Order: sequence, then structure tokens, then C-alpha cells
Amino acid sequence: MKKKKIVLVLMVIAIIIVFSLLGLIAYNNLSNYSNVLKVNWDIKLPKTLVKEIFNAREGQSFHGDGIRYHIFSYKEENENEIKKLFDWTTEEKETIYYSSYRESVNNWLSKIKVSKENYPNYSDCKFWYNSHYDSSEIVVIWNWKENRLYIVESFL
Repeated sequence: MKKKKIVLVLMVIAIIIVFSLLGLIAYNNLSNYSNVLKVNWDIKLPKTLVKEIFNAREGQSFHGDGIRYHIFSYKEENENEIKKLFDWTTEEKETIYYSSYRESVNNWLSKIKVSKENYPNYSDCKFWYNSHYDSSEIVVIWNWKENRLYIVESFL
């Protein structure tokens, strides 16, 4: 009887450990911004090439809506890989709600109270933009002189 109790306790401990590890792995994968970009926008951001140096977001939301902002740096030797990520453009076009990418980004960053020192430096930038059927939008800004990627998302 005593032996059965010990085996049962050990099995319960093993199950708790396994589920804790699985939960930790799932949390790390879901909280990794590269994975979030993949799920939301089908963007594969090579996390080995870039390093996140700043992020801000509009409060927590059950549905994940709101504004998210991330700044990444990369090493100069990775510039060709960054170049291949998107069909970059220097031309600023209209978004769903604003007359230009810059106007969208500035309004979104103002809304989440990002300090001006963390705004993109728009000189020497290229842009990539996308939107969803639900009017969610993303603007990616690449400043190749500063080796920076700025990613701003607005989810409705």
C-alpha cells in the first residue's frame, strides 16, 4: 500500500512538471513577437538577424486590439536579408485612415504616448504597408542608415 502511494505521488509530480514545461514553452512561443507577426501578418521576422531595442503598446486587451510599436536593430552585414523581407518603397501612400504612412505612425505613436526620441527618423527610410479586412493596419519602416526596423500595428 505504501509503495502504491509513493508511485502515485511521483506520477502526480511528473505530470505537474511536464505540464509546467509545456506551458512555459507555449508561453515563450506565443509571447515572442516574431511569432505574433507570423500569425497576424504572415511575416517571418528572422529573430537571429534583429534585436528588439524598444517596444510600447496600448494596454492589454482580451481581443488583442490596440496599437503595438517595436524598434529593432540589426548588424550591417544582415542588410541584404532585411532588404529581402518586403517590397520596400520610398513612396508614402494613403492608409485606410490617413493620407500617408508617416501620418499614420505619428498618430498611433502619439496615442500610446511614445516619447519623440523613440519615433522613427524618417530620413533615409523605406516603407512597407499592409491592412486586413477588419481595417487593422501595419507599417514597417526601414532606416538603412541607422540599421533600424520600426514596426507599428493598429488592430481594431
